[in-house]
Amino acid sequence: MNKTYFIDTYGCQMNVADSELVESLLLREGYTKAPQIDQADAIFVNTCAIREHAEEKVHSQLGRYDLIKQEKPETIIGVLGCMAQSLKHDLLENRPYVDIILGPDSYRKLPELLNRKKVDTKSLVDTTLSRFEVYDDLFPSRENGVNAWISIMRGCDKFCTFCIVPFTRGRERSRPLQGIVDEATQAVHDGFSEITLLGQNVNSYRNEDREFHHLLAEIAQIP
Repeated sequence: MNKTYFIDTYGCQMNVADSELVESLLLREGYTKAPQIDQADAIFVNTCAIREHAEEKVHSQLGRYDLIKQEKPETIIGVLGCMAQSLKHDLLENRPYVDIILGPDSYRKLPELLNRKKVDTKSLVDTTLSRFEVYDDLFPSRENGVNAWISIMRGCDKFCTFCIVPFTRGRERSRPLQGIVDEATQAVHDGFSEITLLGQNVNSYRNEDREFHHLLAEIAQIP
């Protein structure tokens, strides 16, 4: 019988896009989406560390996950995204029922960590930030809709005093242009009529000698 998963997503559209990547990885591993959170074998929350209200909602949800875990101890609980990156020590100390903690650049490790949890009782953590794009060849799993969110770059080099993004999502790196065009083409073929290109600062997009205006020109040619 297939294992089931449920993902709660908080924060920006990039988190929505990241959750779609996580779903793609889980589907590859034979998981299916649970209709209700309390029916899932694995529950994940993709988190935001930018907005205080989003953090508060995540902490509230984690309390709910604790109750589910008490009822079904075999349930896997995972915290993903920016709060996992910035608050991993707090999570390890104060949320001992959390099984997996993964930062925004570590989602490819999820299948491996799910398999390790079959024999490993401790919390498994990977919050390594990459200097390179790590998801370019991974197509997201999108539900039918109008708008497809496509990440074209990750991270930020600005280090504004009020902003945590460079510390939770790392330094700027851009996806290869052709990979973005391929994903946009697939989204159009799948019936999406709007495409939103995502990044902390899309005007900074640069891959080799290709810049943001080159990318826009290429995407505009998609029939």
